[in-house]
Order: sequence, then C-alpha cells, then structure tokens
Amino acid sequence: MGIDSIAFLGAGNMAEAFCRGLIQGRVVDRERIFLSDLRPAGQIAWAAEAGLKVAASNLEAVDRASVVVLSVKPKDVDGVLDGLAAASPEESLESKTFLSIAAGVPLARLEAGLKGRRVPVVRVMPNTPALVGRGASAFCLGTHAGGEQAGAARAVLQAVGIAFEVKEAQMDAVTALSGSGPAYVFLFMEALQAAGEKLGLEAETCFQLAAQTLAGASEMIQRRTDSPARLREKVTSPGGTTAAALKAFEEGGFKPLVEKALRAARDRGVELGKS
Repeated sequence: MGIDSIAFLGAGNMAEAFCRGLIQGRVVDRERIFLSDLRPAGQIAWAAEAGLKVAASNLEAVDRASVVVLSVKPKDVDGVLDGLAAASPEESLESKTFLSIAAGVPLARLEAGLKGRRVPVVRVMPNTPALVGRGASAFCLGTHAGGEQAGAARAVLQAVGIAFEVKEAQMDAVTALSGSGPAYVFLFMEALQAAGEKLGLEAETCFQLAAQTLAGASEMIQRRTDSPARLREKVTSPGGTTAAALKAFEEGGFKPLVEKALRAARDRGVELGKS
C-alpha cells in the first residue's frame, strides 16, 4: 500500500535509511516526508541533501502526517509521547498510525504514553542492514491496530528490506535473532580474518576473501535452491579440509553456543522490557 504522508520523530541513522528507501521505492513523495529532531535543521545534513522538510517541533511533524515513526532513543519515548498526548486533540492522534522502532519498548508502554487514547500503535524491530537496504524486520500490532496499520508497517519496512508480522511475545526472540544478528556476523568475520592472518595471509587479503565468502554464501542461501544444511553437505567432501574444519566447530560446541547466545540476548530483552 502507498502512504499519504509520514513523519519521523528523531532524525538519526535509521530514520535516514527509511527515508531514502521510501523515496527510492516511491512509497512516499519526498514532499510528504516530515522530520523532527532535537538538533537544528541545519545540522541534519542528510535531510537537506534529500530535500526533506524539518519541522519546528514534534507536534508540527505529527500534524502533517498520517503515519508517525518514533525513531528516538528508547529513553526518550515516554517524554515524546507525553508531549504529544498533552498538546494534541484526541481525535487528531487516533486518525494516525504510530510505528515505534525504539528497541525494547513494549506496546503497553507505548499505549500508556498516549494516555489511553485509541491510537493505532505498531511496535517494530528493524536491524542495521536496513542502512544498506537489506534489513530484516518484524512488527506486532497494538490493541487498536489492524489490517490497515499492518499494511502501513509493511510498506515502510519493505522499503529497506523484508518484514514479518509476529506476536509481541515473539519480539524478544526476533531481537535476539535478527536485531542483534548483524553483530554475530561481524564477530565471525573478525574471527575469520584473525585466523587467516595467523595462517600467514596478509590482512587485506584475509578481509577481502572473508567478506566475499560471507556475501557469496549468503546469496546462495537466499536463492533457496537448497537448504543451508544441504549446501553445507555439498561443499563437504568426506575426509577433506572442510570436514576437518566442521569437526573442529562441532567439537567446540558451535551450535549449542549459538543457541546459548540467542537465549542470552532474548532473556536480556525481556529484562529491558520490564524496566
């Protein structure tokens, strides 16, 4: 679905990624994208470059949009919502869709911040590859949100990657898998590069070989000609070099360690959501 107009409250990196994706995908006309930020308009260089309008206040940005994206830091969410609820007529907020990309902030807290008004709220968990148009996001609907709001969320998120609707109880697992997931890949990349250097390869050679290997393997998985397990089997000759490496991973408890890591991230997300 197309979006008539959209406001981003907070003009950080993720807001920039979404704005560029929405413009490039022709989801929203650039003249209908509005920004609000604590910084003066002149300090938001990317907005001027993209030809976007920076409103004088959150209230002004919200008044001009049908979809509102809360792209502020989690610690600032309560203050932003309180200010909007105090200054806006009730019906003006209920006619809008609020999307929150503030990590760890549950729907109950978002809805409470709007003072019990029947405002459609959608909680979103994007990830940093959205910055390069390859995001993997999930969203869940609040009490007053339905199909129309789900469509708006998909339109925004698919402008920078893929999106799935889940239940809120699953959002901490999403955070552990895709939200924190890029860091796991970066860590594996670090390990590959460091190990290659110890085997005698030049640092830049290690970097290029490891980066291209990760990118190529990911592309093969996304083409879905085979499952990851089958792809692994195809490159693993019995008694060969790959088999020796995989045996070392197995003996080191690689899969249980990955599960332990995701559980730790999930559990931490649950804790943060309660604070």
